[in-house]
Formats: sequence, structure tokens, C-alpha cells
Amino acid sequence: MSNVAWTRLVRFVAADGDGSVQYGEPIVEGPSTDIAKLARDGKLEVHVCSGEDVFSAKTTSEKRLVKKLLGPLRPEEVPIVRCIGLNYKSHILETGRPLPTCPTVFTKPGPSVADHEEDIPIPKLAQEQCDYEGELTILIGKDAKNVSEADALEYVAAYTAGNDISARDWQREPGKAGPVPQWTFSKSFDKYAPLGPCLVACHLLGDADNLPLKTVVNGE
Repeated sequence: MSNVAWTRLVRFVAADGDGSVQYGEPIVEGPSTDIAKLARDGKLEVHVCSGEDVFSAKTTSEKRLVKKLLGPLRPEEVPIVRCIGLNYKSHILETGRPLPTCPTVFTKPGPSVADHEEDIPIPKLAQEQCDYEGELTILIGKDAKNVSEADALEYVAAYTAGNDISARDWQREPGKAGPVPQWTFSKSFDKYAPLGPCLVACHLLGDADNLPLKTVVNGE
């Protein structure tokens, strides 16, 4: 795995600071602690991290109370988001499609990255069929090319939650998407890739293959 000097990492604005954005390691009781709820309740404390980005961040002993919790990554430091379509077997079976032998890949650009709890602007041309999909998001920690499956996890630095927002009409309707499903345009509008709120390092998370994933919309 690609090593980082923290176990969990957030970006935040402190309650007692000058409004600047900082990195911090959340102070939590255990793995089931709801960091977002603590922040909403004004009870999330962090150890401030030094460093200019997630890879140089190092935890210090300084503590701060979080006023505003942001997404863990700035859009300008995300060159591209590479996404795998049809990556859940149950979802594939729901659609009636055969299991793919190779993954379907599409991309989202950096400006599609949104902060935690940031408003998502729905484009005028895509007002009808906005949809959501909760996803596990992987942060790649170092350059990679021609990597074998056996070595792949050596390049992963951390994980976070993500939301793959889509304009389904521009993805599926023949009059808009053409004769085959069209992935990238329908999923790559500004702020269509909310991330966070917390990065979790590989050495803490362990086996990501067996994580429960639950998407909640309006409490359901």
C-alpha cells in the first residue's frame, strides 16, 4: 500500500480560526463514529495536520474544533476521476445484463468534484432524471502503469465515500445518448462527484472487499 502519515484525514474550517482551510485527523471513539454528524452538531475535534496536501499531511498535537467540514480533496488537485461502471453484481443482475468480462470505464473531470454537503447545481439541459449512486472511492497514492492485479493495492493510499451523480436521460435515451449508453457526458457535470467527508488510510481500513456500503437519501 502507498503509505500516508495519518489514519483518517479531513479538510475543515476551525471554529476559532481565521477562516482558512486546514487538514486534520478526526478524534473519534471508534470505526463506527459518524464524523459528519459530529460536525453538524458542532462536536467534531481534530488534531491539526501540517502539510499542503493529503500526501504531505502529518498529524500534530494541536487540537481544533471544526466549524465547517469540507470534502477531503480540492477539485484542483484531482486531475481525473476514473470510474468503473457495473461494478456491483447485484446491480448488474437487476438490469438484466450479462456479467462483463472486462470492466466498463468512464471518467469525470476535476471540476466534477464537490465538497461534503455542498449544493449540486443541476444543469438546465438535465433537469428531468438526476440520479445518485453511493460508491467506494479509491485515492491512488503514486504513479502507476502496467500494474498487475497482484500488485494493485500497493498503489492505493486511502479510501473515502463518493456519490456518482448521473443524468439518466443523457445516459440512456436514444434521442440524447445515441444507440448505446453514453457514460461520460451524463455523469461529468460540475459537482457531479461529491466526495468524503473523510479519507481513511489503507493500513487502518484493511480489506476493502468486505465493506458494507449504504446509501441514504432523505433518511431512507
